[in-house]
Amino acid sequence: MNKKSNVITNIVVILFIVLGAIGFTLVISEYSDVVDNDIASRNYLQQSSIKMHELETDLCIAIDLGRNADTADNTEAIEDYVEKINYSLDECKELMKKYEDIPKNSDEDKQYHLVKTAMNQYSEIVSNEILAQVNAGHFETANSIYFDRFINKRNGLDSSLNELLTVTDDSIDKRYDKAVFNAKILRVFFTGFGVIVLILLNILEARRKKIAKNLETAVDTNEKTQESLNNAMFKDNVTSSSNRFSFVLEYGEEPVVIPEGEAMYFMMFDIKDFSGINIRYGSDAGDRLLVSTVDRISDVFEDGTVYRTGSDEFIAVVKADDSQDSFTKIAGLIERAYRSLTSDHEINNRRIAVDYAISLVRKASPDTVDMTIHGQLKQTLTEGKSSASGNWRYKEN
Repeated sequence: MNKKSNVITNIVVILFIVLGAIGFTLVISEYSDVVDNDIASRNYLQQSSIKMHELETDLCIAIDLGRNADTADNTEAIEDYVEKINYSLDECKELMKKYEDIPKNSDEDKQYHLVKTAMNQYSEIVSNEILAQVNAGHFETANSIYFDRFINKRNGLDSSLNELLTVTDDSIDKRYDKAVFNAKILRVFFTGFGVIVLILLNILEARRKKIAKNLETAVDTNEKTQESLNNAMFKDNVTSSSNRFSFVLEYGEEPVVIPEGEAMYFMMFDIKDFSGINIRYGSDAGDRLLVSTVDRISDVFEDGTVYRTGSDEFIAVVKADDSQDSFTKIAGLIERAYRSLTSDHEINNRRIAVDYAISLVRKASPDTVDMTIHGQLKQTLTEGKSSASGNWRYKEN
């Protein structure tokens, strides 16, 4: 009888162990799917979004190089940006192909097809329309396509991609909740099986913590990615000042109205013979000179914003009240900036003397400001009124 009871007991114990092992395997499998598939798919989507924003930045720069400078001088640079754009397109397609190969639920698959369609339309506009115009030298047409059609397609793609990220996050949450639920059942199931149960539960808990940590890391990475995107789009990668794209967004979309009683001072600083400096001292020294230039301008105009709007061209913008005292103060700051900028720059253990052309355009209420301010500053460099010192030229509205 005891022998029969022992056999039955052993069979029951073995059955429970087998069932527990099956349940354990299912939970581990569910956790593995979250880590290996869902988080991987999320990363592919985030990387694709980053590449699209890098592509757009390069696209803006290529168009601006063609529109606002001597195209012949920038042909090589434009070709480099076109090559980078094509490379980014290929990488986006490759990332989406990797995402396509990952198992998905019906909601993810449905949203993915919307993203895929939007991506194809996005790629067609970039490759067959904008880049075709850039390669043909029709930069104004490329710019019109960019503002008239590309931005809408880009926004549509961003919306679809964000929705897919949301669906993917929901899938991760559901699978994670399911895994947690199964883990709780497993804990109850193994309560009576002593050390073996405890060991299995500890392994499961360690796995759970690892996934929670991975999810937390993914959130942190996403926040850092957003910050990197902002820097890539709006900051110059050499000087860390605001870039031309930032200047275009500020003053190119619609006129900026100057409030009553206020004035805006726009100052352009152009490095004379910058190409010669690059040839004589090397491009590394040239880059360090650009950084030194921004630092010195920023030190003088502490309350202003400095933009790098060209390879050797910077614009500082300062807001003040509409008074003669403010004009006199700005004039004094420009003299101070000129003395600072024309003092030798200590670069790579060399003292490099540099000269600058400086122009000032003052805008006061009820005037407005748009992208024509850039052309006015360029024109004032040669045609504006000369300051008393002769170190800079100016124009008042």
